[in-house]
Amino acid sequence: LSADTRTALERQSPPSAMPRLRGRTLIAHGRADSSIPYTESVRLGEAAGTQAVILTTFHHTGPLSLVEILQSGVPDGWKLVGLADALLSGRGR
Repeated sequence: LSADTRTALERQSPPSAMPRLRGRTLIAHGRADSSIPYTESVRLGEAAGTQAVILTTFHHTGPLSLVEILQSGVPDGWKLVGLADALLSGRGR
């Protein structure tokens, strides 16, 4: 790709755009996501100056099966409560 095209793509990439956003940023991502690696949300959180919440019992479109959630001991419960609290209280970047 040309230098101009690479520059335009970099300017539009989510991590590059995060510092320019004025709203709050809450990021959550499922570790089991097979579509997008959770590390992309970690990078996005770093660019936004916040920490992504990585959920172990979720994948790309929702929770794992009930059996998988029960086997995991439901470790994401407090993480979800924290996200809801941050959303409702106005905390976040």
